[in-house]
Amino acid sequence: MNPASYEEALDVTSLLFNELATAAARCTEPRLRAQLSVLAERLPECSTMSDCGRFEVEFQELLFRMVRRPLFEMLTRVTLQYSTGHAAPQISVFDEDGPSWRDGRKRIIAAILANDAELTRFEANRQNRAVIIAYLNGRGSGAGGIG
Repeated sequence: MNPASYEEALDVTSLLFNELATAAARCTEPRLRAQLSVLAERLPECSTMSDCGRFEVEFQELLFRMVRRPLFEMLTRVTLQYSTGHAAPQISVFDEDGPSWRDGRKRIIAAILANDAELTRFEANRQNRAVIIAYLNGRGSGAGGIG
């Protein structure tokens, strides 16, 4: 009756990612924190959009294990599936500025590993949410109320 758009799903997934990353900053399980540290070491190897995509999937899966909130995970997965199931324009942030993407992910991960939830929220907003907002505002997406 009220179909959602790709832009709305993108907006929601960026909000969910920020909350997921912030919650992960509260994780104290040594094994999961070590896995995140190892994952961060692989960031310099991300040189293509395909590399970026694989990294993002692995990063998100690790964050889910760090947070362990089943309902939150389900909502995130449903929204991600919805957005990937629709024709979507390419957001070529990586192609335009791969080093900034890598540096941004590095800062988010460093904040998580420092167990600093507020810094993680700030970095996730700056490195993830702000990019999505700029894209949505540039498209005149009609997603409404973004900000």
